[in-house]
Amino acid sequence: MLADTVSERSVIAGHETGGDDAAGDQARLPSSVRVGAADLPVWPQEQSVAPMSAPLMAITTFSDWELYHPSLIAAALRAEQDPNLRGVIFRGGCGIKVRKVPEWSSPAALLIHGRALMLAHHTLSRRPVFADDTWGSIYRARDHCMPHSHLRSNVSVVYMLDPGDADPDDELAARFCVADPRIDACCPDEPGRVTRHVMPILTPGTMLIFASDYLHSVNPYYGQRPRITISWNITLERLPGRPGEGWM
Repeated sequence: MLADTVSERSVIAGHETGGDDAAGDQARLPSSVRVGAADLPVWPQEQSVAPMSAPLMAITTFSDWELYHPSLIAAALRAEQDPNLRGVIFRGGCGIKVRKVPEWSSPAALLIHGRALMLAHHTLSRRPVFADDTWGSIYRARDHCMPHSHLRSNVSVVYMLDPGDADPDDELAARFCVADPRIDACCPDEPGRVTRHVMPILTPGTMLIFASDYLHSVNPYYGQRPRITISWNITLERLPGRPGEGWM
């Protein structure tokens, strides 16, 4: 088994130098990562992935999330304090961004990064995949995410790390929403006219993959505990230039 430090160096080196572009980023992953006293598989055997009511959208939940979430939450909040990783766009820009998940100096971050790559690899017919951009989003009271889609990627992945505080007065508060006229489930009344949102239930440990060009958003959050998600933009080839270039 590879030690965590070796795994961390190999994952970061592959992302920065291009690694083996024929094989993809997922080919450089270790089979497991030690988090605390547990050796956790990057992709658990018999991990089930359920399709959703839109093309190129699927969801899965990792049953071992309680073993690594405390250290992953701590890593996200610690990385938030690093000016080289932290970024703020505006109130409706999806909270505070914490970039470069593999560089959070945490085995748990490497584990969840690997799982996102493997979900994309399996969803995209086991083709080579590449992490073009990775980030955490830390929402605090009144933060939300305006409708948008993602540039220069084939699929995007979002992982629910901590949903924060529930709102007893609004069951749709802080919900992740997809509202796209190309999705039949969003247009039950008339083709191309959005009258319904796809709103998957994202509990801790749940990972969602969807086409990057789908229009999506996050409703306003009003809780006190930080709401934390982690996201990836995944491509089918290594792209030149800076991730996010040309967009805020």
